[in-house]
Amino acid sequence: MSIALRVGVLIRKIVKENSMRYEHVVSRMPEALKQLISSQTWCASYIKEGVSLPDLLTDRKYLLRLLSHLSVDEKNTLRLILCAFGCESFTNAALEKQAGLRMAGAQVAIGLVGLRRAGVIAAFRKAWGEQLFVLPEDAFEAWQGLLFPSVKLKTTVDENALELIPAGSTQTIGSQEEEATVHPRGLAQQLFHFMVACSQQSSLPLTNKGTLHKKQILKLTQHLTLPNDLLRAAGITYAFRDIYDDGAALMLEMAIRMGFISGQGDQLVMCKDAFLTWLDDRYESQQKALYGVWRQLQLPAPVWLQHGLAWMERAETGQWVELDAIVGAIMDCCSEYDQLKEADSLSRALFSCWIAPLSIFRFIELAADKEGGVWFRWLISPREEWESEAGISDDPPNVTEKQSTSSSLYVQPDFEILLLPDVSLRTEWEIAAFADLKQTDHVRTYRMTKEGFYRAWEMGQSSEEIISMLQENAYYDIPEPITITLRQWGEQTGKMHFEEVTLLRCRSSDIADALLRNEKCQPFLRERIGSADFVVPKTQLPQLTKCLESMGYNPKSSRKDESDPGVNTAAKGSYGNQTTGLFYSRDSIQLYEMDAELPERDGLYPDMRDIPSSWLQDFRSYHGSTRKEMIRKAIEWKSCLQLRKEGQNRFIIPRSLREERTGWILEGLEELQEIAWSGEDWEEMKLILPGINDKDI
Repeated sequence: MSIALRVGVLIRKIVKENSMRYEHVVSRMPEALKQLISSQTWCASYIKEGVSLPDLLTDRKYLLRLLSHLSVDEKNTLRLILCAFGCESFTNAALEKQAGLRMAGAQVAIGLVGLRRAGVIAAFRKAWGEQLFVLPEDAFEAWQGLLFPSVKLKTTVDENALELIPAGSTQTIGSQEEEATVHPRGLAQQLFHFMVACSQQSSLPLTNKGTLHKKQILKLTQHLTLPNDLLRAAGITYAFRDIYDDGAALMLEMAIRMGFISGQGDQLVMCKDAFLTWLDDRYESQQKALYGVWRQLQLPAPVWLQHGLAWMERAETGQWVELDAIVGAIMDCCSEYDQLKEADSLSRALFSCWIAPLSIFRFIELAADKEGGVWFRWLISPREEWESEAGISDDPPNVTEKQSTSSSLYVQPDFEILLLPDVSLRTEWEIAAFADLKQTDHVRTYRMTKEGFYRAWEMGQSSEEIISMLQENAYYDIPEPITITLRQWGEQTGKMHFEEVTLLRCRSSDIADALLRNEKCQPFLRERIGSADFVVPKTQLPQLTKCLESMGYNPKSSRKDESDPGVNTAAKGSYGNQTTGLFYSRDSIQLYEMDAELPERDGLYPDMRDIPSSWLQDFRSYHGSTRKEMIRKAIEWKSCLQLRKEGQNRFIIPRSLREERTGWILEGLEELQEIAWSGEDWEEMKLILPGINDKDI
């Protein structure tokens, strides 16, 4: 499988399992609603061609056609949802409140019903009946581009006009300049060191609370260089803050979500196959997979950050983009928020929540221009658009792709190994098996020791295999003293070693003799000790136990039942599978049942038959009492009025009817402006009910 396909499958798997997407929505959608959506004019022909509903509701070319079929109220409601909530869940009351000066309550309600009937907005219901609505994440970017077409990003190709900013520097947010300790190769290199440390532990037991022991945490994180307040600044919370610092928590979360670590009873186990698959990719692909995890940890983000994230991901890899342009784009998309009116405060929030972590992880790099403006460019490709182009499936062919090998390290006479920046993590994994890390930087330094060699030997490596591996990857011949010493260590190691076995104790020699006579049990009894005991290889213990049970014995054992380390069983603590970790989920809507009722417009205007039809059909000059009745009904139904004043038609959203000694006053909104008119300030009027008689307005 190609590198792009392999990392794409991994990222898509992570995204599917950790966000509300249309695949989830459609799988839980009532069949009647699916049929309603599929029969609509904008998509019926595509459905006949075999296009799936999730594709119809996320692909820009299909959504462009849907947009042309939406009513004005539906378009305005969708734009309001993108501005106020993004992919965060919301209630009907919250949506109506956000409409503010822009739309009447009935316009919002009718727009929301239309969007639900089109499948754009999904509805869920809490146990006590409250409705929640959500725009699934995988349509956000497409709708953002369609509803805000005028927003543009400022880019440059003149790198000479920019000066790189060190990763971890805070100079970009106006505070006193300082730098956090940052690994120059980014998050993938740090996760690699963490996983190497995990592999070198005899076990990863959990405490009664479900956490790793503090001494073991120190061993696993000794080579991490991450700021202590990284996650808190990004707005991410996690369990056991008194046990894990931000670096340890992040590494555990990344390893669990990537499937490198899983829970097994009262311990964590390393899932080596998943880790080695990741190691086989290019470094940029490894980084991209981790970016996919980090992105999901942030979602659903506050709406302003969702817009900033989407605009940033539109930038091409390696293209410099002005950060102020991203801030401006956010303000264009979220202009109703007072707290976002100040560009400086928004810039600081964007930097601490999103930009700084991306820089620290080496997903992006930053630069400053001569005027002090900050620019960024991607060091990875953040977008997933190539997935559909490459035809990624959930069941890719079983084909492996090995990275090309070339000389990439130096073996020093003092037993140190220097790894150049372009050394693959797969090659470094092979080095780490028999050498100890001394310095992690662009050029990593390992040192060969007798203890490291013994560690590799226990994993099945011989001195000749280690020598061969070094010869294949070294720029120059290996110093002769190195090869001599490695062979000596191999000879010494092979002569004697400890092996973990189990002792089977029989109550009498007669029982022991009976076991030896049994053809099924005899192969597992390696050596008889005394008259009634046997040495049993640990790996053969399950088979022997079955044989003994079939003979009618019930052997007692002090061992704990063990499951296959490759199987993700429920853990004693916080871990149960590769997508359950320390971090608290931001997406609670997936816990609720989908609303099975079909969205209908009926009920928006109760007792509509009781009002005269003329109120809805014609402009008329009504008596003052009738005018007040029409206004009260419009307020009750949260609808609108069309008034003719001085020969002009005026569209009004009524808010209140105030009685005074000199008369009564209509208070409301006209084109975002408050009005207060007396009952004689207009000539004719008509009641407007969105969805009923508003098409010609």
